[in-house]
Amino acid sequence: MPAEVRESSPDVAEPPLKKRNIAKTTNKVNDDGISETFKVVRTKFYLSLAPCHLGNPINGIKAQHLEPLVMKYNAKARGVVLGYFNVTLSNDRDSTDKTSLVKVNDVTPFAFLWATVDLLIWQPQPGDVLEGYIYMQTQSHIGLLVHDTFNASIKVRNLPQEWEFVPSQADEYGEEQGDSGNSKFRSYGYWTDENGTKVEGKIKFTVRNVNTAGRMVSLDGTLVSPESELDAQPVSHERRKSSTSAAASAGANHLRFDDESDPTEAPQVTEIPEAAAEEVPSYDNKEEEDSSSDESSD
Repeated sequence: MPAEVRESSPDVAEPPLKKRNIAKTTNKVNDDGISETFKVVRTKFYLSLAPCHLGNPINGIKAQHLEPLVMKYNAKARGVVLGYFNVTLSNDRDSTDKTSLVKVNDVTPFAFLWATVDLLIWQPQPGDVLEGYIYMQTQSHIGLLVHDTFNASIKVRNLPQEWEFVPSQADEYGEEQGDSGNSKFRSYGYWTDENGTKVEGKIKFTVRNVNTAGRMVSLDGTLVSPESELDAQPVSHERRKSSTSAAASAGANHLRFDDESDPTEAPQVTEIPEAAAEEVPSYDNKEEEDSSSDESSD
């Protein structure tokens, strides 16, 4: 029987294809193709000042409020504070008068004032191109060190598909101790590119995500284009979904034979009888009794 072919109505519009939004960074790019992530941000703070710092409020602001910000992520500056300079005082938030005014009341011994400061920050954004030194390679990811300070990682799904991981033989023999004998280093292997060349040293990568949990920053990077990553992601998702559904269907249609035990039934306990105790060999006492009776008759 031939199949019936119907044409779709021209009034029915096809749903638009969903495209992934590619992150665009606002950082500039230098001549080497590396994003410039270091910036100077001027900001104002409304701060409290302890009574012991009223004689020198600038040093008090540095000790109380600015020093704890160094090498931590600041949400207001949207970056990691690396340093500060040009600390000045002002009357209010929008004042340009150089004469400073400190508010003191009878409720608290602390004084309150506005302070303006320039912050040197490191502000990576998704879409930036950075360089990092490889310090760890495993089958699941590559660990990088950016500017010898910040951690970045590239997961295996964000590596080119032509790359292969070569496990290290050191894993089979154990750990290698350093010169001191206390420090332990373990080699997990290394990655090779499409030409079979070992991947090491400094590499360029694109920032996918900036993690700021715990006021510390770590980066998730990628070495593939967003289009290639988008093509690769649904395959693993479908495989995972299909494998899960197959396992569920296999469990539902499982046939139990007579020699298989039902997990819902109570387990049967079979007691093993104890082995009979072996008899201890003994000598015949008849001869001993005869000898003793002869001695008594004598």
